[in-house]
Amino acid sequence: MNVILFLDFDGVTHPEPCYDESVFCNLSLIEEVLLEFPRVEIVISSSWRDKFPLEDMREFFTPALQLRVIGVTPSIKTPSPDWLPGHVPQFDRQWECETWMNAHKDRGTLWVAIDDRSHWFEPDCRHLLLTNSRMGFQAEHQALLRQMFLERL
Repeated sequence: MNVILFLDFDGVTHPEPCYDESVFCNLSLIEEVLLEFPRVEIVISSSWRDKFPLEDMREFFTPALQLRVIGVTPSIKTPSPDWLPGHVPQFDRQWECETWMNAHKDRGTLWVAIDDRSHWFEPDCRHLLLTNSRMGFQAEHQALLRQMFLERL
C-alpha cells in the first residue's frame, strides 16, 4: 500500500515570504527523504494549485519524482460533492486532504501532510509535520518525516 504526502509550498519548500532566488530552496531536503521511500506519492496541497496546472508543478521536482506527483487537493473555496450548504469545515487544509483521499484512494490509505499552518489541521493531528513558515522544511525535519513514513508503510 502506498502513502500519500500532501505537500504545501509556501513556508515549507521555501520560507514565507520568499524571494525569487529562494523559491524551492528546501525542496531538495524533502526529495532526499522521498527518494528513500518509493511507495510515497505526492499530492500538492499548496495554493499554487490555483495558479499552475499539475503538469507545470511536476517540473518543480527532480525528474526521479515527477511521476510520483499524482494530483492536487481540492480548494475549500470550491464546493465538492460532499460539501453541505451552510457547512464550512473548521480545519481547511485537513478537510482538503481528506476530501482528496476519499475521492482517490481506498479507505485506510495512510497520509502525511507537511504544512506551516497548524490551525488548518485539528489540534495534535497525527498526520501533520509542522514547519516554521519563516524557515520552511529544515534538515532536522528529515528524521521525523522518515519516521512518519516508516510508521505508515
